[in-house]
Amino acid sequence: MTPRESIRCLGCGGIVPDAAGPTHAYMLASPGCWQTYTELLARTSGGGLPHVDAYAAQHPGGADRDPRQRRSVAVHLTALCLGIEFGAGRLDALRSRLSATVLPRLGLPEWPLLPAPESRGEVTVTDVAARSDAELAAVVQEWSSAVWGAWRPQHDTVRLWAQTAIGAS
Repeated sequence: MTPRESIRCLGCGGIVPDAAGPTHAYMLASPGCWQTYTELLARTSGGGLPHVDAYAAQHPGGADRDPRQRRSVAVHLTALCLGIEFGAGRLDALRSRLSATVLPRLGLPEWPLLPAPESRGEVTVTDVAARSDAELAAVVQEWSSAVWGAWRPQHDTVRLWAQTAIGAS
């Protein structure tokens, strides 16, 4: 068996398999990156890890044109902030309510566009997927922190959203 060729993902910049196949409906990712991510999801089903947020925030392309993608970036960055800076658990429950909670409280009709950072973080889904199941929780935390750090210019805005979501100010 010969190894598959690799390319740089057009979303996160990670080195991913050069594969043909489906991608996300509005998240900008190369097919090999999306495939790697869906395989990781299958490995971590029910694990409660913030990998959904790290992946989405690391693939912000198209948010200037698609309100679904703008919402995705905002919600997943806010969930990363809630987990990393506020120690929030149960991110699935929080994430599902963010738009309904934050937007009305701030008087916003929709999530604003956040300018994406040039670098999306040094850890990508490929790095995470290459690790053993025993290492996944630690490397997902590393990935989440790297992605959150890459968005540093937007931290004040996202932190406000997180505070609004939990009712703090």
